[in-house]
Amino acid sequence: MVLPARMMGKLTVEEWRPVIASSLVFEKKIRRSMRGTAFLLTRVPLIVSLGGTITAAILLQMSWIIFLYPVLLFPLAILGGRRYDADLKRARLEADSRTSSVIGKDPLLQVMKKIDLMGLDDVDRLKSGRGGRRLASLPSITERIDNLQGLSSLAGFSSI
Repeated sequence: MVLPARMMGKLTVEEWRPVIASSLVFEKKIRRSMRGTAFLLTRVPLIVSLGGTITAAILLQMSWIIFLYPVLLFPLAILGGRRYDADLKRARLEADSRTSSVIGKDPLLQVMKKIDLMGLDDVDRLKSGRGGRRLASLPSITERIDNLQGLSSLAGFSSI
């Protein structure tokens, strides 16, 4: 695991534990199970559209239809990529939820709040929505905190 150098000395070993645990839950448990979803959202539409384009060209005896494939390809790729990014974002929040059920919500919540107060550039870019395409699948620190705080309010309602 590679940790950012700018975070060296800013968190104690005990504070790193929930952050690393959440990351491991995401990478080892959740992300592996999402491989099939990624294939369905990105590759299958591309294969089907290529097959449909070739079939139409053969049946209609119009070879120029094959040139429509790129016209179909780009919207499908963009839509599939956006959907997968949204799924990844939800999966990262799910990793936080699973981690909090094992190690406790408070340690993870305290670390998230501490990181939020550090004013790091990449954290602030995610919070403001200026993360761009590269950070589209990452929830902001505010979303992660709200997700963890929502767990306690939902748990309170279930006990009533």
